Amino acid sequence: MTTTTDDSPPLPTSLPPPQPHQAMSPTHSILPTLFTSLTRTPRWSLLRTLKSSNPHDINGDLHGTATFTLLSPSTETTHHHHHQEPPQPQEEEEEEKPSSPTKPQPLESSSLYTESGSLPAALSPTTLPLQWKKSYIWRLTPTQISVWFVKPAATETPEPDYVFHGMEFRQSSGDDAGVGDGEAEEGYVSPPVPPPVRKREISDGEAEEETMVVTARGNHLCINDMYRTAYAFRLRAGDGEVVSWASRHVVKGPKKNQDIVNLYSRIEPGSE
Repeated sequence: MTTTTDDSPPLPTSLPPPQPHQAMSPTHSILPTLFTSLTRTPRWSLLRTLKSSNPHDINGDLHGTATFTLLSPSTETTHHHHHQEPPQPQEEEEEEKPSSPTKPQPLESSSLYTESGSLPAALSPTTLPLQWKKSYIWRLTPTQISVWFVKPAATETPEPDYVFHGMEFRQSSGDDAGVGDGEAEEGYVSPPVPPPVRKREISDGEAEEETMVVTARGNHLCINDMYRTAYAFRLRAGDGEVVSWASRHVVKGPKKNQDIVNLYSRIEPGSE
């Protein structure tokens, strides 16, 4: 029997407009490449660091793995008319208002994200090692990547239930520029630094693989709890392949004060 922890917070929707020198077209360039790249890596190692001011919450490091599995287009096409894509990001003061329906966008692809791992006995409320597993559906449309909850009904084919958050992207000005610990501008959090990539061997020695970092962030209000999330994807220069990525969830509410950081690194075939 698996136990799902509640420490993987809901995610968000919102980004400030890119600066002039950061202008990019994520719809036609970054998004499709990034989305398909995540699924080309069979498995990602996951290091989750949990911090909370609530003594009853788990604090510490969890280790696990994550996978992306492409879903059948026929399944998504069959159920797509039931789902609305997330609305465009709104200012924080408008987030508590009901979202007006938006016209569904044509679905290009969808993937099942699944994470699993073990909760060390030292962190377990039962003092016994526990397993956790959780899934979401990532969906790609011409203008957005969004994350959805999976319908709880036990079916062979996972189906999207309702939207968790939509992502809006921007390109950082340098390899790690704009990422790191701490607060960003008001209403947002800064993304963590994605894990560095291994040095590659070249004829005259070793060299760091040239990469750039693309970030996304947004907010999600769940009743009285505000979830602020930021992503950072490290892309290989040239082909845009995702070589590592990271996410951060800061949760604030009457009984919540959590900061959760996830670091994802590629697990190369045969490396274990």
